[in-house]
Amino acid sequence: MAKIGKKEYNLSDPKECTEYWTDYVSKQLVGKKIVKVEYFSSREAEESMWYSRPLAMLLDDGKWLYPMRDDEGNDGGALVVGKETLPVLSVGDK
Repeated sequence: MAKIGKKEYNLSDPKECTEYWTDYVSKQLVGKKIVKVEYFSSREAEESMWYSRPLAMLLDDGKWLYPMRDDEGNDGGALVVGKETLPVLSVGDK
């Protein structure tokens, strides 16, 4: 079980697990403003043991947002902007 505010979620139920993560991420991102955009430096990628340098976005609350290849953080990831044209914001090479 997990809780956000007064609402409890059964994380072993796929639907409730999806609702939990949607609600959690919404609280982290909705209404925030991106104040800076930059690629990871080669040093940051190396310190993360990554081959790629993802695009990172600084939010107005001081948190950084950046894509990873998977949940385990095995490498930086690419971003897609929009659903119609699907332009990809590529990762940078080290």
